[in-house]
Amino acid sequence: MAAIVGLGGVCLDRLAILPRMPGWDEVEHISSSATQLGGMVATAMVAAARLGESAEMIGGVGNDDAGRYALETLKREGVITQNMQVIDDEATAFSFVLVHQETGQRTILHQRGVQAGEELPPATFDLAGVRFLHLDGYWFRSALRAAQQAKAHGVTVTLDPSTRLLHADAEELFYCVDYFMPGIAFVEQFMAEREPFRAAKTLLKYGGKAVILTNGAEGVYVCAPDDEFHIPAFRVPVVDTTGAGDVFHGAFVAGLQKGYALRQAVTFASAVAALKCTKLGGQAGIPTFQETLEFLERQGFAVRHFQSA
Repeated sequence: MAAIVGLGGVCLDRLAILPRMPGWDEVEHISSSATQLGGMVATAMVAAARLGESAEMIGGVGNDDAGRYALETLKREGVITQNMQVIDDEATAFSFVLVHQETGQRTILHQRGVQAGEELPPATFDLAGVRFLHLDGYWFRSALRAAQQAKAHGVTVTLDPSTRLLHADAEELFYCVDYFMPGIAFVEQFMAEREPFRAAKTLLKYGGKAVILTNGAEGVYVCAPDDEFHIPAFRVPVVDTTGAGDVFHGAFVAGLQKGYALRQAVTFASAVAALKCTKLGGQAGIPTFQETLEFLERQGFAVRHFQSA
């Protein structure tokens, strides 16, 4: 298996840029459109692979054109797919993504399809040689089982919690996580606290190494048992924010695999996510490692600190 394994969501994204969001019974002309691979963990694994790390995707797709497209795209990006499941009589998950032309903000209409299930075969996972397991909460029972095995084998577990984890049983998974990485939207639905640092501190109760809270244009708020800091978002010409958080998470895990310390990995991931936002779709704008280094250098960072750790 790869050094980085992701278990979770994969879907087909159909994206459209609109000058404004139409109301019911109105028509609005699309400025541009695209079809791309999406999914929280799938996008994270593509990001890790594009940044030069070995990555594997575990998930499920339907036996349909969208599923075949997803598998072909993952393979083309260098993501291992040998444990992907093709499930008959179910549709591959897909999303309609409507992007505001001026701000890059988006609205997502999602069809779960095959990912409505809780269990994904096989019942056990071979984690030999794996260093990081990245999850989003899709295939919850399988994710929990994999996380428990990971903890037993000393594998670092990272979690980008989807709204599928807004239920009481999810806390069993949270206690297995080393790096808890929620977006602000999840936090606002999961708990009463809205202030990022206080929310992140509260989530440390699950015993992880750090809570990394992403908050869009406001940047990233990080709390560890002995440290807390804020990394502002890099300013770039934004075309589309779709998948920015997913890309951040994949880049963060790639940074840890490269040997980066916590602050260094967050800064690196923030740069990768910013560059992603300069193109339409969750994956088209993901930069290579070299492109990220060049961007960081233009931002005034000493690139030698990111070339080796």
